[in-house]
Amino acid sequence: MSRENRLRLVLTQQPLAQLVPLVLVLLLGALGGPLGASSIVVNETVGMVCFPPNAGQLPPCPVPVGIDPALVAPNPVGTLRILTTSNNKAAISIRLSGMSPDMVVTAWFVHFPAGQPTPDPIFDPIGPGQPPIAMMNSPVAHSRASFTEGRGREPNGFRIHHNGRAHLLAWLDYNPLATGQVPLVNGMTPTQQTLAPAGSGAEQPTCCPDHPAGPRIAPVGGSWLRRFDPVTGYQMLEASGYPELLRSPSRPPVIALVVHTDSTTFGVLPGIAIPPFLINPPVTAGNYYLLGLFPLGPLGAP
Repeated sequence: MSRENRLRLVLTQQPLAQLVPLVLVLLLGALGGPLGASSIVVNETVGMVCFPPNAGQLPPCPVPVGIDPALVAPNPVGTLRILTTSNNKAAISIRLSGMSPDMVVTAWFVHFPAGQPTPDPIFDPIGPGQPPIAMMNSPVAHSRASFTEGRGREPNGFRIHHNGRAHLLAWLDYNPLATGQVPLVNGMTPTQQTLAPAGSGAEQPTCCPDHPAGPRIAPVGGSWLRRFDPVTGYQMLEASGYPELLRSPSRPPVIALVVHTDSTTFGVLPGIAIPPFLINPPVTAGNYYLLGLFPLGPLGAP
């Protein structure tokens, strides 16, 4: 039986809630598909939990004071399923429920916890008061995915339906449960729109280890971090002929979901964070806040 007929048989005979896992298994296994004909190494499911100061607790998680109630999920529940293969590719399926309709949500690999020492010099600032070489977040997306920078649905973004449910399915050409795999985002030269007006919601006078203190320039987009030949100055190319990307030296400990309070997105950048430690006093800066985390630490461990 052909691959198409086998998929059609699955789709017509199984309940809707079971379709994605079964199709993933078919595509990842002997049938080939986006991740190739290879064996499944990891097939795990993990639920969404909260971040410090409520680390590990089930949602709803604390929301910064002053957020528009329409941008707050009443009873969010999230489930992540990840499959990795022997050729270091992966598929990630994230399902959400209990959300508010029309919320804009995106998914990100976080390379180290905010406020903690950087795990590698590539995440350090390039100088005093300067941005880092690489951002602490990378989008949950294929390295050749097309990003819209707010002009459409991002490959790491959710569309929240009227019933408060949403689903993201990401095919990855790398394995986020292995070291040296997740592409890094350029932190030095994001695309900037304008200086954030003093006292506005976009300004962030003090914040996070991945950005200098304000007044902040409002980012609207960015790019992956490329590898350059130190002699010629040209971009180095992979065997595929595509530019070679710099990869995280360690595996990300979590995937974070964020809610965009300005109801738009910024491509490979999440925007300007409203940090968890600004839960009280009221929010005065930033354009996204954390919805919850999916811990990756124990997944794929021998």
